[in-house]
Amino acid sequence: MAERENKKKLTKEELHEENEKLRAEMREKNSTSKEDQQRLVRSLSAKNMLTYALVIFLPPIGIYMIWKKKEELYLNTPSLYLWTFVGVMVILQWIKLIITNFS
Repeated sequence: MAERENKKKLTKEELHEENEKLRAEMREKNSTSKEDQQRLVRSLSAKNMLTYALVIFLPPIGIYMIWKKKEELYLNTPSLYLWTFVGVMVILQWIKLIITNFS
């Protein structure tokens, strides 16, 4: 009840202006830039998918490819680190599999 007393009552015009300002702020925060949208579309190209497959099935070659051609593949830094992590995990599983089979 005390909150209601502290709130300033706005006229219809002021309320409308405030709502428009809030909507504009929300549009700016929610919309991704055209550059980001293009990067996302390019990152799903056939060339990128083949490189991702290399990281999963042949990690030493795939990791080299993503680091060597990161500009061509439109990979940003977090994506680069994520795919490197995936490749390293696959290599570690290969090592684990080799150790268990030859022990």
